[in-house]
Amino acid sequence: MTGRAYLILSGLIVLGTLAFGAAAAASYIEQESNPPPPDRSTPLPPPQYRPPGPHVPELAQYLDRLEVGPPVSYRQLTVYPVRLRGEALSGRWLTLDEAVSRGLLSVSERGTEGSVPVVVMENRAREECVLVTAGEVVSGGKQTRTVREDVILAPGQRAEVKVFCVEAHRWEGEPAMRSAGVAVPQSIQKEMRKGADQDAVWKEVERANKDLGAESRTGSIEAGLKSPRVEEELAKACRSFTPLVPRDSVGFILVDRYRCVPVGAELFGRSDLALALLPKVIGAYAVDFVVSRKALDETDAPLAADLGRRFLDDIRRAGSVRGETPGSGAGIRMRGSGLLGDGVSLNNVLVHFAVQTEEKFVPKPKPPEPQPPMPPRPPRPPRPMPLPEPRPVPMPGPEQPWNGMKPLLE
Repeated sequence: MTGRAYLILSGLIVLGTLAFGAAAAASYIEQESNPPPPDRSTPLPPPQYRPPGPHVPELAQYLDRLEVGPPVSYRQLTVYPVRLRGEALSGRWLTLDEAVSRGLLSVSERGTEGSVPVVVMENRAREECVLVTAGEVVSGGKQTRTVREDVILAPGQRAEVKVFCVEAHRWEGEPAMRSAGVAVPQSIQKEMRKGADQDAVWKEVERANKDLGAESRTGSIEAGLKSPRVEEELAKACRSFTPLVPRDSVGFILVDRYRCVPVGAELFGRSDLALALLPKVIGAYAVDFVVSRKALDETDAPLAADLGRRFLDDIRRAGSVRGETPGSGAGIRMRGSGLLGDGVSLNNVLVHFAVQTEEKFVPKPKPPEPQPPMPPRPPRPPRPMPLPEPRPVPMPGPEQPWNGMKPLLE
């Protein structure tokens, strides 16, 4: 090969190398600018934890400091006690029953004629605040009522309180009223939180008294709850829970043990208020989950260890807003995530908050009463079979052969 040919061949090799490198670089740039589509077969990451919903400040701070204790059960009702970390509600407080029994709270009809949806309450104490919770019953006056929303009465305060009538067939009596010592069943409280009117409350009262087998002439829920059998059953339920609930409990989560689902919670700012109102809380739920469900006494359904904690997480996620309340303090309202809640606070500290699940509880129908076994039926004698009647056999005549055929030969 001559020198000139060698130079030409070397130049061609160099140009080819440069062209290949340029093509590779262009391909790389194209791949960078147009990346391949992602692999759709890759599973999506799990959903992230949903943060708590927006709450009014005092309820948010309160919920963040709660701890759920081990459950206590009686028949179909289970209670998870709740404790509070840190500082509790301060001041001097009385419940409705305590204030009335000491003559420090007056409850009466409005004016001489009275008004079905309103009663008047006045706190005559000099130092104590009075807490009246939704669902508590006041009797006397012209008819028995239940309080519609939580009320805080400061010392010396007088307020008109919204109520529902729970005694449909009476409108007579003196203006003065008193505490009945009971709360309406949780089913009635739930209808109130759903926005029921007076007719709907009367229907729920009638249904509850019928389920309890304690109907009265005036249709009073107090008469139904204080009938001898019902009162005895509710007292047994209270005796089964009260000694086992820790004395530092500030609230209670209530669970239907048959379905293994939470049905409500009652939360208080301090333990003395919680323990004082525990019998009313137990009574309100035991009406539906104990007294009306005696056929399920022996059922022992297992409960998840974290069922109470998970319900508390549901309350945290639901959120809350300001609500209405007469008297002092600020109202709190929860309507969302399948929960219905109402409460009240004072000076930016929670005093009471009650929440129920929106699902309506329908008691399982009771099985029919067992019937005594029927005595064995004596064996029947064998029936004689009828014999067939004998048929007459025709006899051959002198001109008829035996087989009824003509003879072949004459």
